[in-house]
Amino acid sequence: MDKKRDFAILGFVIIGILAIFIFQNVQLSGQASRNVASEIELDLDEYLFRVGERKIIDDAGVMLVSIGDSNEVIIDVEGIRKSVNEYGARIISNVQIESIAVSDDGAILRIINLAKKGKTCSDTDAGDIYLRGKCTDRFYPDGAEDFCDFNSLKEYNCGYDEYVDEVHCLKQVVECSDGCGKGACVAK
Repeated sequence: MDKKRDFAILGFVIIGILAIFIFQNVQLSGQASRNVASEIELDLDEYLFRVGERKIIDDAGVMLVSIGDSNEVIIDVEGIRKSVNEYGARIISNVQIESIAVSDDGAILRIINLAKKGKTCSDTDAGDIYLRGKCTDRFYPDGAEDFCDFNSLKEYNCGYDEYVDEVHCLKQVVECSDGCGKGACVAK
């Protein structure tokens, strides 16, 4: 009888310890849940930024200023601030920023310093959608000019193409809110 009782007590103790262990790991809250680490694997030229964090990437200072509406990120590159839509790309001061993923307090950005990749491309309007520009590279030696397609602007600017591993003229489609005319978005 004593062996059965001892066995039952031992069973209850083991079940109690398991219940405490499971309870501790299942219901993490407060600071304990913040201490759970998750691992993020970044690809080439991808960086994890927290809001307010500044990094030097290929001699260019890049800072994630804030997260805006619709998960757009506000980026500062050497004192110039612009927004980049989630999954979008933008060139700021010869640095190409691509938004890969956005959270409440940070973002994963692909950052390519176009000046460091070799200058084989030039754009007369530097990607400004309110100016008509002409982009030249080895594919467009005579240049590809920005043009309007109804209210959409077909904007040519220099960007990094990972498939050919070089910087050259890439076409972006921009919806102009106030219309498009003479190869540029109309300014209010």
